[in-house]
Amino acid sequence: MPLRLAILALPALALVPTIAPPRAPRAAQLFSVVERGTSSLEDTEGLGAEFEDALVDDAAWDTEESGDEDLLAGFDLEGADVGEIKEWSVTPREICVEERAAAKAAHARHDTDCGSSEVQIALFTARIKHITDHVISNPKDHASRRGLLALVSKRRRLINYLHSRDAAKAEKLTNDLGIRFRFKSAMPDRAEKYRQYTIAANKKMKK
Repeated sequence: MPLRLAILALPALALVPTIAPPRAPRAAQLFSVVERGTSSLEDTEGLGAEFEDALVDDAAWDTEESGDEDLLAGFDLEGADVGEIKEWSVTPREICVEERAAAKAAHARHDTDCGSSEVQIALFTARIKHITDHVISNPKDHASRRGLLALVSKRRRLINYLHSRDAAKAEKLTNDLGIRFRFKSAMPDRAEKYRQYTIAANKKMKK
């Protein structure tokens, strides 16, 4: 009778779900660190045979017996040749700010002038000079190159405007700032171009 009850209870036991213990993460299965900050491992079998020889013992980090201090004592660290070290006492940005302030003071119409054509052209020239040096040193900085072209275009329009108002003042300003600029009045018109072409053609025919 007890044997019959046990046989009948087997299907009932199969319906009861079994609760498995939680599995540890894969990293924890490979090895477990005994103490935080040390290199000793409890289980190194999961790392493979090729990594067992590469494990570093704590004794290897002992600098007193390793001889590293004696090795460093033979080097002259103070007189070592490390190459040329550039120390910027004044940054290029500070130089640009000083040049802009000097240009504003030199070409201002009065003490509080900060927006006249002469002042704007002088300020643009200082910025163009600074950005040109930067673009030459950094040829892949295309954003700065685009900003440089925009500044040159703005300055050209301001010079043309100033020349339309006062041609003598515009020419004097460009000479003082060292700007190579061809004014519209200096450009030959259509009749002058045809006359120069005729002269050049006649000289070529004579040869």
